[in-house]
Amino acid sequence: MNLGDLHKVWESKALKRKPGEEEAKKILEKIAKQVQPIWRVKLLSEFCPNNPTLLGLNVGASIHVKLRLRRPNWDWDFYPFNQVLDTMLHELCHNAHGPHNANFYKLWDEFRKVHFHF
Repeated sequence: MNLGDLHKVWESKALKRKPGEEEAKKILEKIAKQVQPIWRVKLLSEFCPNNPTLLGLNVGASIHVKLRLRRPNWDWDFYPFNQVLDTMLHELCHNAHGPHNANFYKLWDEFRKVHFHF
């Protein structure tokens, strides 16, 4: 195994029941490349939860990270890439800090500085 394989997204899946599956897959692959040095993610997938405010979910410390790529009820209206990337960074912070506390937000800010170059 290559050491680079330890910090990467192993698989990504877009929703097949939605139009624009190829576009969604490209977004997920771009997100995967951006976060590769941070943590290993076994599966990165698109999801469309009933709760319109839920943008991401981290299951089992990055065994499966789910991201909302599209605005609720608008299948062709994808969120801006940087917003989806920010959600991914948020979900990766949950690997180190479960609750949304000061340590969580500090780590999220550190990730943002690296990935958004502010």
